[in-house]
Amino acid sequence: MWKKPENKALRFLREALIVIVSAFFGSSVQIFVMIPNGMTSGGMPGIARLITHFFPVSYSLVYYALSMVVLAVAYFTMGKGEVKRIIALGFAYPIMLFIFERVDYEMLSKPDPLLAALLIGAFYGIATGVGYIGGYSSGGSDTIARVLKHTMLNHMRTGDIQMMIDVVIIGVSAFVFDMNTALYAIITAVVAARVIAIITVGYIGKFVQFDIITSSKEKSDIITEFILKDVNRAVTSHVSRGEYTKEERRTLSVICTPAESIKIKKFVAETDPGSFATVMSLTNVWGKRFQDINEEDNT
Repeated sequence: MWKKPENKALRFLREALIVIVSAFFGSSVQIFVMIPNGMTSGGMPGIARLITHFFPVSYSLVYYALSMVVLAVAYFTMGKGEVKRIIALGFAYPIMLFIFERVDYEMLSKPDPLLAALLIGAFYGIATGVGYIGGYSSGGSDTIARVLKHTMLNHMRTGDIQMMIDVVIIGVSAFVFDMNTALYAIITAVVAARVIAIITVGYIGKFVQFDIITSSKEKSDIITEFILKDVNRAVTSHVSRGEYTKEERRTLSVICTPAESIKIKKFVAETDPGSFATVMSLTNVWGKRFQDINEEDNT
């Protein structure tokens, strides 16, 4: 993981580079691969593709309008904290889309839906993963999911709501475009998820162990509730002591998937930036909700 520099100027440059790289990969693949090949995806690009299919307007303009709507809804329902996370990419994405729309270039020399789906997934994964490193969000379906959970679906996990949104978008795309396009969008989503996991946690194993040494009992309780209710994973805790400071803190341990560990990391970074966390890949996990300990191990 790229360590945040202490110098303010270097920290600003780091944050700016993260925003630029994330917006570049996410925007370029939409204009140079997705649209020329008649492809689509879930999330905000999928919604923008559906709208521009029926109305002959600028893709970047539609994307910008959608971003501002999500930004406004997030602000009025969840406060300034959520807006800070998405405002940078919320502006950077449409600007780059607007620029790339005026460039006469296609990444693939001839139509190839499978290669296009793989490229879109890889580029989206890079864009989202790099954004996650800096704590940024483009204000897509992940933000919409958090708003829905905050306002009306608080009994559901944020990840399940986001998946439901993306499934609906891809499902509608099957009727608007065709079934093949929708199935390629699923390939895109799978590839993107894998790339995000590699960038943010460095591996693609099935399960990981995430240990968090929290800064206070209050923060520990908040994080525990999030893991139990939003991520729907069990948590164990114990008191640990740093031998240098002689301070006692609570340590939380959770076994989850790499994708779930990304969500936990984001929440911990926002809730308890003074915490200390480690994550490691697991070869196998036996027990309830995992592999039956009596079954033969074929890995």
